[in-house]
Amino acid sequence: MKRRSLNPAHSPNPGGNSNLRLLLIALLCAGVVFGCAQIRKVTYPNDYVYLERKELRSKMALLSFYLRQLNEIQLDESIDSYDKQQSILELLNKIKGLTTEFGGGVTTNHLVIDEHIDEFKGDLSLAIRNARANPPNYFALGRLTGNCVGCHKYRE
Repeated sequence: MKRRSLNPAHSPNPGGNSNLRLLLIALLCAGVVFGCAQIRKVTYPNDYVYLERKELRSKMALLSFYLRQLNEIQLDESIDSYDKQQSILELLNKIKGLTTEFGGGVTTNHLVIDEHIDEFKGDLSLAIRNARANPPNYFALGRLTGNCVGCHKYRE
């Protein structure tokens, strides 16, 4: 009876099985992740928007940044009226573009957004309209920040 050596140097394929196992596990995990995303696309209705957590967090952070910029522009007395108006309108349009990605009129997996996004968009439209006026009226800008505080009051 021939004894099998436990020394890996004498084994015909050292490490080959473990590398193959790692590759198979990696492929299996990738398949599961990809498969779940595909299943989610098929199982939800066409008017349903699935907001990925990471993507939502980055968009909310960007929205917060834009709102802080709006506040800074309003407080800066060194900017002349026309430049201030143009900067505010530019930021409001960026916010409008960003909020279209949150849904509105559709169902998402984020119930708080579903409940409040249409109100936010209405306040945003009012803020844009008032900022375009001659002379501009920036009173409605405060409601935008207020909307954020209203939704996030339970998260702190």
